[in-house]
Amino acid sequence: MHSTTAKRRWSRLIPVVAATAALALVGCSSSENPEEGGTDSPTAGLLPDAEGTTQYPFTVDTWAGDFVIEERPERVAVIGFNTGLDALQALDVTPVYALTEDPVWEWRDTDYFSQIEFVDGATRSDPVNFENIANTNPDVIISLNYGLEQTDVDRLTDIAPYVDLSTVPGDKADWREGQRIVGEVLDLQTAAEAVIDEADRRISDVAAAHPEYEGKTVTIATDYAGSGIDYYSVAGGTAESFMTDLGFTPNPIATEFTDDPAVADEALEKLDGDILIVSYFDDATQQARESSGLFQRLPPVVDGRYHAVNDAQPNSGSQATWVLRRGASALSLPWAAETISDIWLADVVK
Repeated sequence: MHSTTAKRRWSRLIPVVAATAALALVGCSSSENPEEGGTDSPTAGLLPDAEGTTQYPFTVDTWAGDFVIEERPERVAVIGFNTGLDALQALDVTPVYALTEDPVWEWRDTDYFSQIEFVDGATRSDPVNFENIANTNPDVIISLNYGLEQTDVDRLTDIAPYVDLSTVPGDKADWREGQRIVGEVLDLQTAAEAVIDEADRRISDVAAAHPEYEGKTVTIATDYAGSGIDYYSVAGGTAESFMTDLGFTPNPIATEFTDDPAVADEALEKLDGDILIVSYFDDATQQARESSGLFQRLPPVVDGRYHAVNDAQPNSGSQATWVLRRGASALSLPWAAETISDIWLADVVK
């Protein structure tokens, strides 16, 4: 399980301007209180027709325990990172509860978001609002790869069965597993497989359009300013897997950061590869790093094979940084493939 401190570090990956935009959307997409939302909106139309492939009672195996779903859920609450709502949107399932941050993502269909019965003003950095969730009368609560404490899960299961991954949440989780779990729980398994296949096809199309990626190595890192640099594309992680899908070959250096992604200043030469991508949260952090003599001597920097991704700069594709860690989904990854190809890699692949 993950600490609150760790969650806050992940949350820094959302641009401040995006969070502001999310708050502006709350008034037009939520009821004034969850009880009104839970009673005024009809259940009909929240889910596509059942496929008849899931047999209920259905037991979902999560890292926090096994939870039994007695019959097909109709009212779905979703909390945590974008991946849960992405999995629902991909299946054309409209939840009755979601958090205010979710419409900020560039791949999100805001028209879909506006149909959600109750959008809580809370964010993922706030404590779980158990009362508001309960007031929407959910049949199931979905929270994919979020990293709640066991005590929070226990309180949620007093409201409705809890759906998550089978393994402890982390940066190496398989987005396909999450999509399949949601499909099974909602009796939409065939639709879930179709969603996965379509996402894989779109990523493959980007790879096919860029044969120049084949065989090259890439290092992706994030500069947390005072907290140092993290090696993002660790061996076995989401970023490495995704870049491999685009045609790149795994970087042997990545195996050195499997247990601890922190890159010490004295080990800065490990930020090597045919391509180097470094993500920054603001201009000051980027300027400080790029003015460092150690950084300036890195081969990718010297040779012009380095690209900076800066949250503070418009059209930087910075949201793809989050996708490559904990935001991977059938909706976000195809968007990230095009964004990374068109923006991050456009001028650095030699």
